[in-house]
Amino acid sequence: MKNILLPAILITFLAACNLEKEVQIELPEYNSRPIVEFYLEPGKPMKLLLSKSSDFFGVFDTSLTQFFTNLVLDSALVTVSHDGLTDTIPNEYSFDFINQKIYNYSSPKLVEYRSGIEYTLNIKLKDGSTITGKTEILPKVEIDSIVVEFNKTRDSVARVLTYLTDNPNTVDYYRRLLNYGSLVDSFPQQDFLVDDKLNTTNTIAFGTGYDLKEGDTVYNSIYHITKAYNDYVLSYQLASQGNANPFAQPSQIKSNVTGSANPLGIFTCLVYDRDTTIIKK
Repeated sequence: MKNILLPAILITFLAACNLEKEVQIELPEYNSRPIVEFYLEPGKPMKLLLSKSSDFFGVFDTSLTQFFTNLVLDSALVTVSHDGLTDTIPNEYSFDFINQKIYNYSSPKLVEYRSGIEYTLNIKLKDGSTITGKTEILPKVEIDSIVVEFNKTRDSVARVLTYLTDNPNTVDYYRRLLNYGSLVDSFPQQDFLVDDKLNTTNTIAFGTGYDLKEGDTVYNSIYHITKAYNDYVLSYQLASQGNANPFAQPSQIKSNVTGSANPLGIFTCLVYDRDTTIIKK
C-alpha cells in the first residue's frame, strides 16, 4: 500500500503547482540583407530577382502584393560584363512559367553560349552600396542515352535509365531533374545534386522506380553546375530545414556574391541538356 500511495500523492502535489512560467527572450535587431538570384541560361534573356531578406519573427503582411513589394529592391543599376562588353539590365518585371519565378530585372539580350566565358555582375543599389559576382560558362554534358525498361514480372510498368559520359579528370557537379507529363505545371519527381568525386568510370547513370506506364511522357534534364551553385543550394536546403526545426543547428547560406551591401545569393550559369521520352514497349 505504501508504494501505491507515494506516486499518487506526488501526482496530486504536482497538479496543484503552477509549472508554467512565461519567459521573455530579447532578440537582437534584425538587419535585412540584399538577396541575388541571377541565372544565366545560354540562348535566353538575362533575368535577375533582386530582393531582401526579412525577419523570421517579423509581422507577415497578409496582402501578397504588398508583401512582394516590400521585399523587392528596385531602382538599382545592374550591369553584366564579358569579353570587354557590358550590358545594362533594366528594372523591368518578367515571369518564368517553367520555373515559376518572377524577376524584377530583365533584358532581351540573349546569353551567349561559349564554354569558358567569364561573366561579371555589378550592382549599385539605391543607397549606394554595391554587389559583385563572377561565374563561368561550363561545357554542356549531354545525355548519351535513355533506356526504357519494363518490369519482367509486371510488364505494365516501366522505369527509365539515363546515361551520360563524365570526365574522370575533373571534379564535376550536376543537378538532375525529372518531370512526368509536363515541364510547366508539374513538380519534379526527382530533383537532386550529385558530384563525380566517387565515380571511378566515365559513365554516370540515373534511374527511376517502376512507376511509369505506356504512353507516359518523361522529361530528363541534366544540369552541369558550378561548385558555387552546388554549395549554395545545399546550404539553402540546410537553412530551410533548420527553420522548420527549433532544435536544428543554424546554417549559413554559402553565397558567391560579395560587396559593401553584404549580400546573399547566387550568380551562376545554368547549362543543361534535356530530352523527352514517351514510354513505349
